[in-house]
Amino acid sequence: MLKNFSLFIGHRGTRIDYDENTLESFEVALKSGANYIEFDVRKAKDNELVIFHDSRVDRITNSEGLLENFTYPEIARIRFKLTSSHIPTLNEVLETFRSRIKFIIELKSENVKEQVIKTINDHNLLKDCVISGRNLYDLKIIKQSYPESCVCYNITKGRGLKLKDFMNQGKNRNLHFIPDLISLHSKMISQDFIEICHKNEILALSWDFIGYENPFEVIKCLIEMGIDGILFDNHKNITLTKHWLTKINQFS
Repeated sequence: MLKNFSLFIGHRGTRIDYDENTLESFEVALKSGANYIEFDVRKAKDNELVIFHDSRVDRITNSEGLLENFTYPEIARIRFKLTSSHIPTLNEVLETFRSRIKFIIELKSENVKEQVIKTINDHNLLKDCVISGRNLYDLKIIKQSYPESCVCYNITKGRGLKLKDFMNQGKNRNLHFIPDLISLHSKMISQDFIEICHKNEILALSWDFIGYENPFEVIKCLIEMGIDGILFDNHKNITLTKHWLTKINQFS
């Protein structure tokens, strides 16, 4: 089952020791062994695409308010609490990390997909990007418009297909639309979920390991179950997992 695992994804770069969704967090994920960085895209008041997870800036920056109410020049002056890093733009991230790592781009703002795809195509990076989101209809539109694109459905709080319906339809290979990947919260992963993904030629991802006493043990368990990729909250666990897999392979 270990042979399935190949996607070492830096979740928002890393969420430990560095401010998430910053150039610094992406750099440390890359240096720790990630082959993808995952990040969230929102639209500023003046339509600039910026990298930020929350709808409000309060939790992790020195400012307050809804991100969509700021213009980009205003956003550029905002600083994160931990490292005083700035909020990057999508253009900045793609330009900085192109040819160094691949990207999983989570659509956070509504009606942002066309502009995100245009930006990716402007950089000629569609083949290096996975477009992720919780709106299955948006992902279907992207796939229809760009058949060569790769899409990931975040099913945990997804709109368009609930987990229960996915399990029922997928068991009988009766899915109306098949994304390339499906991402599910770590507490909801089951052997059946992974097997149904694979039955339908879908790669299974898992995310959110922050709340566990020993996240690395949970990650190892999911890999042994056959998960294809992990969104690592802690960059150090990417290195630990790679070392563990190397030892396992030496004795297999």
